[in-house]
Amino acid sequence: MTTQSFNFAEMVCFSLYSTSNAMIREYRPQLDEFKLTYPQFLVMMSLWNKDSVSIKELTEQILLDAATLTAILKRLENKGYIKVKQSNLDKRAKIIKLTRLGNSLKNKTSHIFENMECKIKLNTTEQKQLISVCNNILSRLT
Repeated sequence: MTTQSFNFAEMVCFSLYSTSNAMIREYRPQLDEFKLTYPQFLVMMSLWNKDSVSIKELTEQILLDAATLTAILKRLENKGYIKVKQSNLDKRAKIIKLTRLGNSLKNKTSHIFENMECKIKLNTTEQKQLISVCNNILSRLT
Protein backbone atom coordinates (compact mmCIF):
# COMPACT_ATOMS: atom_id res chain seq x y z
CA MET A 1 0.00 0.00 0.00
CA THR A 2 1.36 3.43 -1.00
CA THR A 3 1.16 6.32 1.39
CA GLN A 4 0.28 9.58 -0.29
CA SER A 5 1.58 12.79 1.17
CA PHE A 6 -0.19 16.13 0.70
CA ASN A 7 1.71 19.37 0.33
CA PHE A 8 -0.81 22.02 1.38
CA ALA A 9 1.43 24.83 0.12
CA GLU A 10 0.91 23.57 -3.44
CA MET A 11 -2.84 22.90 -3.26
CA VAL A 12 -5.02 25.49 -5.01
CA CYS A 13 -8.10 24.39 -3.06
CA PHE A 14 -6.33 24.81 0.28
CA SER A 15 -4.92 28.18 -0.74
CA LEU A 16 -8.38 29.47 -1.70
CA TYR A 17 -9.95 27.98 1.45
CA SER A 18 -7.38 29.35 3.89
CA THR A 19 -7.30 32.78 2.23
CA SER A 20 -11.10 33.01 2.27
CA ASN A 21 -11.20 32.07 5.95
CA ALA A 22 -8.50 34.61 6.80
CA MET A 23 -10.35 37.38 4.94
CA ILE A 24 -13.63 36.60 6.69
CA ARG A 25 -11.85 36.53 10.08
CA GLU A 26 -10.47 40.01 9.33
CA TYR A 27 -13.96 41.31 8.51
CA ARG A 28 -15.50 39.85 11.68
CA PRO A 29 -14.42 42.49 14.26
CA GLN A 30 -15.50 45.32 11.97
CA LEU A 31 -18.87 43.69 11.24
CA ASP A 32 -19.49 42.71 14.89
CA GLU A 33 -20.09 46.38 15.67
CA PHE A 34 -23.15 46.20 13.40
CA LYS A 35 -24.10 42.67 14.47
CA LEU A 36 -23.50 41.38 10.93
CA THR A 37 -21.85 38.24 9.64
CA TYR A 38 -19.95 38.33 6.37
CA PRO A 39 -22.76 36.58 4.41
CA GLN A 40 -25.27 39.06 5.88
CA PHE A 41 -22.97 41.89 4.81
CA LEU A 42 -22.93 40.47 1.26
CA VAL A 43 -26.73 40.56 1.19
CA MET A 44 -26.75 44.14 2.44
CA MET A 45 -24.17 45.18 -0.18
CA SER A 46 -26.27 43.60 -2.91
CA LEU A 47 -29.35 45.48 -1.67
CA TRP A 48 -27.40 48.75 -1.50
CA ASN A 49 -26.60 48.21 -5.19
CA LYS A 50 -30.20 47.41 -6.07
CA ASP A 51 -33.08 47.53 -3.59
CA SER A 52 -36.43 45.74 -3.82
CA VAL A 53 -35.25 42.51 -5.41
CA SER A 54 -36.55 38.97 -5.39
CA ILE A 55 -34.92 36.16 -3.48
CA LYS A 56 -34.09 34.60 -6.86
CA GLU A 57 -32.20 37.75 -7.92
CA LEU A 58 -30.26 37.72 -4.64
CA THR A 59 -29.29 34.06 -5.02
CA GLU A 60 -27.95 34.81 -8.50
CA GLN A 61 -26.04 37.86 -7.27
CA ILE A 62 -24.50 36.38 -4.13
CA LEU A 63 -24.30 32.73 -5.23
CA LEU A 64 -25.96 31.37 -2.10
CA ASP A 65 -28.64 28.70 -2.28
CA ALA A 66 -32.21 29.71 -1.42
CA ALA A 67 -32.27 27.85 1.92
CA THR A 68 -29.09 29.54 3.17
CA LEU A 69 -30.27 32.91 1.90
CA THR A 70 -33.68 32.52 3.54
CA ALA A 71 -32.05 31.99 6.95
CA ILE A 72 -29.84 35.07 6.43
CA LEU A 73 -32.85 37.16 5.37
CA LYS A 74 -34.77 36.12 8.50
CA ARG A 75 -31.91 37.30 10.70
CA LEU A 76 -31.58 40.60 8.81
CA GLU A 77 -35.33 41.15 9.09
CA ASN A 78 -35.20 40.46 12.85
CA LYS A 79 -32.47 43.10 13.14
CA GLY A 80 -34.71 45.59 11.34
CA TYR A 81 -32.42 46.02 8.32
CA ILE A 82 -34.81 44.60 5.70
CA LYS A 83 -38.47 43.79 5.04
CA VAL A 84 -39.55 40.66 3.21
CA LYS A 85 -42.81 41.14 1.32
CA GLN A 86 -44.88 39.17 -1.13
CA SER A 87 -44.48 40.32 -4.73
CA ASN A 88 -47.40 42.17 -6.30
CA LEU A 89 -46.58 40.56 -9.65
CA ASP A 90 -46.09 36.95 -8.51
CA LYS A 91 -47.73 35.77 -5.27
CA ARG A 92 -45.15 32.96 -4.98
CA ALA A 93 -42.19 35.36 -5.04
CA LYS A 94 -40.81 37.35 -2.14
CA ILE A 95 -39.35 40.83 -2.52
CA ILE A 96 -36.55 42.04 -0.26
CA LYS A 97 -36.52 45.73 0.57
CA LEU A 98 -34.18 47.76 2.76
CA THR A 99 -35.61 49.57 5.75
CA ARG A 100 -34.49 53.07 6.68
CA LEU A 101 -32.15 51.49 9.27
CA GLY A 102 -30.74 49.09 6.64
CA ASN A 103 -30.18 51.95 4.22
CA SER A 104 -28.38 54.02 6.85
CA LEU A 105 -25.99 51.13 7.46
CA LYS A 106 -24.36 51.72 4.05
CA ASN A 107 -22.63 54.92 5.16
CA LYS A 108 -21.77 53.49 8.56
CA THR A 109 -19.96 50.48 7.04
CA SER A 110 -18.37 52.08 3.96
CA HIS A 111 -14.95 52.30 5.67
CA ILE A 112 -14.74 48.52 5.99
CA PHE A 113 -13.71 48.02 2.34
CA GLU A 114 -10.99 50.65 2.58
CA ASN A 115 -9.69 49.03 5.76
CA MET A 116 -9.46 45.63 4.04
CA GLU A 117 -7.84 47.07 0.91
CA CYS A 118 -5.20 48.73 3.06
CA LYS A 119 -4.64 45.52 4.97
CA ILE A 120 -4.06 43.29 1.94
CA LYS A 121 -2.12 45.93 -0.02
CA LEU A 122 -2.85 44.71 -3.55
CA ASN A 123 -2.40 47.19 -6.35
CA THR A 124 -5.10 47.58 -9.01
CA THR A 125 -3.40 45.18 -11.42
CA GLU A 126 -3.03 42.50 -8.74
CA GLN A 127 -6.68 42.92 -7.72
CA LYS A 128 -7.86 42.53 -11.31
CA GLN A 129 -5.65 39.47 -11.83
CA LEU A 130 -6.86 37.82 -8.64
CA ILE A 131 -10.51 38.48 -9.45
CA SER A 132 -9.99 37.16 -12.96
CA VAL A 133 -8.38 33.93 -11.72
CA CYS A 134 -11.10 33.41 -9.10
CA ASN A 135 -13.86 34.04 -11.66
CA ASN A 136 -12.16 31.64 -14.05
CA ILE A 137 -12.09 28.91 -11.38
CA LEU A 138 -15.69 29.62 -10.39
CA SER A 139 -16.92 29.39 -13.98
CA ARG A 140 -15.29 25.97 -14.32
CA LEU A 141 -16.93 24.71 -11.14
CA THR A 142 -20.46 25.92 -11.75
